[in-house]
Amino acid sequence: MRKLISRLQLLRDQIRHHLGVMLFDKTRQTSAVQPDSFKHIVFLRTDAKLGDAFVSSFVFRDIKAHNPNIKLTVVTTPNMRSLFQEHLGADNVVELKKRPSYSEITKACIAIGSCDLLVSLNLNPKMKDLFFLSQCKAKHIAGLDDSLQIVDIKLGEKTRDLHFAERFATLLKEIGIEAHHQNYIIPQTTESKQTAQNFIERHELTNFVVINAYGSGNSRKLNAQSIKRLVGIIHKHAPELTIVLLSSPETYQQTEQAIENHKLIAIHYDTSKNIFDVVSLVARAKFTVSVDTAIVHMAAGLKVLQLALYNPDPENFTQWHPNSVQALTSKANHSSVPDINRLNWPDVEQKLLQLIQEK
Repeated sequence: MRKLISRLQLLRDQIRHHLGVMLFDKTRQTSAVQPDSFKHIVFLRTDAKLGDAFVSSFVFRDIKAHNPNIKLTVVTTPNMRSLFQEHLGADNVVELKKRPSYSEITKACIAIGSCDLLVSLNLNPKMKDLFFLSQCKAKHIAGLDDSLQIVDIKLGEKTRDLHFAERFATLLKEIGIEAHHQNYIIPQTTESKQTAQNFIERHELTNFVVINAYGSGNSRKLNAQSIKRLVGIIHKHAPELTIVLLSSPETYQQTEQAIENHKLIAIHYDTSKNIFDVVSLVARAKFTVSVDTAIVHMAAGLKVLQLALYNPDPENFTQWHPNSVQALTSKANHSSVPDINRLNWPDVEQKLLQLIQEK
């Protein structure tokens, strides 16, 4: 059933995309790209998740290092405003819901005004994404779909087999800016550092590992049996290590129940209130284990050792692998419906042992 639903959703998105191309993909009159004249760059990031934001975090810093007078506007969802504006260097944030109406898109474009460059590195632009591109008063548009007439800085073929951080780096090079895509910005706050410190002191932690068992979508969530097995492997090889489980508001009770019902030799980071609290704990861990790319890229940016768990999707892995020499990876076994619980357990154990033995 899950496979059928997935196929129907894909078909729906393809139909909407083709309709959007017919309605909104019009040839625009554009001049030659002159990066030295750029004064305003807009990033369309309504699809941005935390992992995406971390991977592209160097972009704002590198643009400002090149020319601090360039105005950087980010169009993103309300919950991502503070991350982009207060921590990653955006000058202006225009809020837009993940599923906005056409009138809301029009209002957002009016709020943005004219710009020299609109960046939309969405692999599969949807109908409303195309409408946004058609409404924004941009001299140039950079995108990954080279078939779109409205996009004049075409990065699809140039970046086909590259990690997403390298795709953003290629964008910067196209406009004459040096990129430092190995150096992510992973923000912490004074409050988050104190939250992590209080948790460490309360549990008298000296050496600990962090496990994040929950990614987006059912295919990237570890069940209680898999969590128990992970915890058991680590405890068998390193009983001196304390194991800390992360959760979100949606998985808080699930994590509590897993610890209680399965008698896990682990503790719950139950005082974490936001992503910054998680950053401050991960920064002090011996290593992390995660199925979620937000934590994967967080650990990469913090230079923390990690084991990143992936479903067997080569294209996704190419774009979203950890991009870190401190990272090991393990992929689940193939199945008709992707399921991270179908891990290659001998490989997982061998990789965990490597991390445990790291000094």
